[in-house]
Amino acid sequence: MPKYADDLVEQLTSMAGDVPDTVEVVQLVQPDVGTVQGRLTKLLSTVAELAGLDHERPEVTNEKVRTVLRQPGQLKAVGFHASGSMSVQLTMGPFEDIFKDDPGDEELAGMLGHTMEQLGLDKLLPANDKLGFERLWRVKAAGGDRQGKLSDPVLCRAVGAYRHSTHGIPVYGRASATVELAAGGRLASMSFSSRRFVDDGGGKTVAIPEVRKPSAAAKDVAAMVVKAFGGLEELKETRLVPERFQFGYLALGRRRAQALLAPFYIASIGVDSPEAEASAHVIAVPGSDEQFVRLPTGQRSSGPLRTQT
Repeated sequence: MPKYADDLVEQLTSMAGDVPDTVEVVQLVQPDVGTVQGRLTKLLSTVAELAGLDHERPEVTNEKVRTVLRQPGQLKAVGFHASGSMSVQLTMGPFEDIFKDDPGDEELAGMLGHTMEQLGLDKLLPANDKLGFERLWRVKAAGGDRQGKLSDPVLCRAVGAYRHSTHGIPVYGRASATVELAAGGRLASMSFSSRRFVDDGGGKTVAIPEVRKPSAAAKDVAAMVVKAFGGLEELKETRLVPERFQFGYLALGRRRAQALLAPFYIASIGVDSPEAEASAHVIAVPGSDEQFVRLPTGQRSSGPLRTQT
């Protein structure tokens, strides 16, 4: 491989950290529409109570890929049939209930954690699964006049992202759960994107494969990068910036059905070039010699496929 690919392999391998020798491939249960609607109705009720809203019978719309519940003027809840993912958005203007000042990471994280407990999202998971805090985001805004004078930015929302783990292995993909707060800890929105639910009948271990070495997986990533650059031997002024190389399970998008949680290595790589805008790329490759989950078109990895997906 070209030198830039060899360098990428070395950098990614150093980021992998400790990985287990073996990993369980876990069976998932895809919910039916009735199950999705039932879970979503309970979640909507919890959110409405927490937000101090009137208890009204929601308007129900069953679409092809999702169920939508609405309490007009109050909130909207969406449940995805393929994955069971759910989200609730309260009716609130973008500059409604903005923070007077930024109370700091510790206080914001505490407010988010308190709301998570009130929502009881961790209780939606099987007993041995966990939902852990991953990252704090701030949504800020500022204004400017025609002369280009800008106002000081204000804190509009605080967002907490949480990561689901099962069998001690994190499940990567979109954030497993999010909580968005306005000033005073007022709930603005939330989401829950786990594919495992308590008493859903899933969780059976279908295989326990050996985990590939990080260096082998990193070589697959590098080979895909070289292919993306048309096999160039040298990148000249373009610079590859490895950001993360993580081992874990992979959850596909909310609109995609998935029968198994299987191991993958996920690389996040920035591309910095003076001739184009900087870009970021996420590449997933199998975490075992046998690939148990087919990746969507355009996101293929190099492992041999099996028939069960």
